[in-house]
Amino acid sequence: MTLAYAAVVGREGRVREVEDSDEAFRVWGEQDAGCLTMVLDHPDEQEIYEAARVLNLHELAVEDTMEGHQRPKLERYGETLFLVLHPVAYRDRAEKLEVSETHLFVGPDHFLAITRGKRDRHRAVHQVRRALRRSGEEAANPQCFLYELLDAVVDEYEPILVELDEDLDEIEENLFSGDEKTSQRIYELFNEVVKFQRATRPLNYMMELLMRGTQKYGTPETLLPRFRDVKDHAIRASDHLDGLRAALQNALTVEATLVAQDQNDAMKKMSAWAAILIAPTIIAGIYGMNFQHMPELDLSWGYYGALGLMVAVCTVLWGVFKKKDWL
Repeated sequence: MTLAYAAVVGREGRVREVEDSDEAFRVWGEQDAGCLTMVLDHPDEQEIYEAARVLNLHELAVEDTMEGHQRPKLERYGETLFLVLHPVAYRDRAEKLEVSETHLFVGPDHFLAITRGKRDRHRAVHQVRRALRRSGEEAANPQCFLYELLDAVVDEYEPILVELDEDLDEIEENLFSGDEKTSQRIYELFNEVVKFQRATRPLNYMMELLMRGTQKYGTPETLLPRFRDVKDHAIRASDHLDGLRAALQNALTVEATLVAQDQNDAMKKMSAWAAILIAPTIIAGIYGMNFQHMPELDLSWGYYGALGLMVAVCTVLWGVFKKKDWL
């Protein structure tokens, strides 16, 4: 298997790390009420089926893992929990959110994490080892591994939210600068925030389900306040994202208003200049008609008079439009 990490914890709390999945299954089978914890990275179908056979995983959960591209969720199959998490990373320069997918199987005596990326693999292995450092009976409880991983995923939200706040501040500063790329930047960042919300919002309900099942499924009481803390952080992140989304919607509205105002100002200027230029055109058109009997045609100063009339009319119109702030 594509094994990233495996360890077996005995009832007495002794941890035995193994480097081969077959050995991990063998050692786990020999332990009395031992707990197996494994992290598989980019496993193929055969590897997933083998783990499912040994751990007696439900076929529907295995099917979801095989297909991938699942929404964040928590489902219970008998005594086994199946969770889909969407960890999030943010590339600040590109202002793009990277959402990955981690599948977890948490049974009464096993914890299996399936990752598909270097960042997720490193996080899962690090948090499992961190949980194993806890002494006593708690270290052998799979729910402990679950808490550590959930806590790590939620803790990663905070720096991303800070970076999104900074990007929003830059957008608000550039909103009245007339930068043509501002509208595109607002729209793209709005889409990233919506993507972030899809990844984080289900966590609130998932944590609520976990907390409800603490008594029914024998979760250690010491984990209940920790699950509650993760839920509080998830709710805080969700509220923060709601605020960001509202601010970006307002920015889009302001940007659209500014664009409409600029277009209106441009139309005013075009209309004013069109009115100014049409006046001499009308005068020239009248005196350019080929009629034999027309007033002022025989006057020696008629040409200069017509030019003067054109200049006077244009000047008056320019003054009127300037006073109305159309020019």
